Amino acid sequence: MSNADLSSVWRGALWPGAGTLRAERLRRGLILVLVSVIAPIAAGWVAGRFTQNPIAALWFAPPIFLIALWGGLGPAVLTIVVAVAAFDYWVLPPYRSLFLTQASDLWMAAGLVPCAIIASYLGVRLRRQLWTIRRHETRSEALRLLSHAVVSQGPPEAVYFAAANALSRAYGAQAVILVATGGSLELAGGSRGASVSESDLNAATWALANNAPAGLGCDASTGSHYDFWPLTTPTLSAVLGVERKEGGSDEGLRDGVVEMVAGYLLAGVGKRPLYVVR
Repeated sequence: MSNADLSSVWRGALWPGAGTLRAERLRRGLILVLVSVIAPIAAGWVAGRFTQNPIAALWFAPPIFLIALWGGLGPAVLTIVVAVAAFDYWVLPPYRSLFLTQASDLWMAAGLVPCAIIASYLGVRLRRQLWTIRRHETRSEALRLLSHAVVSQGPPEAVYFAAANALSRAYGAQAVILVATGGSLELAGGSRGASVSESDLNAATWALANNAPAGLGCDASTGSHYDFWPLTTPTLSAVLGVERKEGGSDEGLRDGVVEMVAGYLLAGVGKRPLYVVR
């Protein structure tokens, strides 16, 4: 048995369900909680050992900032609470006690809170900016690869699969392209592992018939795992679907990316001429 097989066996024994999305989120959440508690305690121990003055509060800024950057607002708030307790326990007299005997020490402990809030705010703000940049880069790369498939003027099947893969990369979920043929919708392309059920087909059919998106609480999408966006033209009738993520989505397919993918799809298989503007 190889080392990789042994690692899989141990991971499965120690963490049942490892590999699933819910298990990965749970494991990441537990790690965040542990780090959020251990990091400020360690910072407090170092501050109490090497710095017995108000400057000791600076030892707590790096862990609070990094945890806010890594885990977001929730873990940052937990880190702030533990940091205040650790500051009181390790730095302020009486040492190794959570009780304060002087008003000046109480104000010093309270002074740590705004510094911690500023550090966590900067971390959360930077985290959101990095996430936005990463999302734009991913979607730009997905559209670039799709444009190559369209310009190469390959068979329609290749364009369908390229469009589905572009949607999958852009939204980080399974995606499908359904095309109307003979009065019914057929699966023309899909990302790896994507499939549609009868409920999905019913929701997609409703979207095409009403020329309206299906999903985000729409009654027609009951039982469907996808958000659908219709594409109706004289040369092509299709529905673009992206699997609805766990927990739902605030914007679904209404952020403009699916419209650009639909435009590329129409240019690639809609039997319309392509013009190069120089």
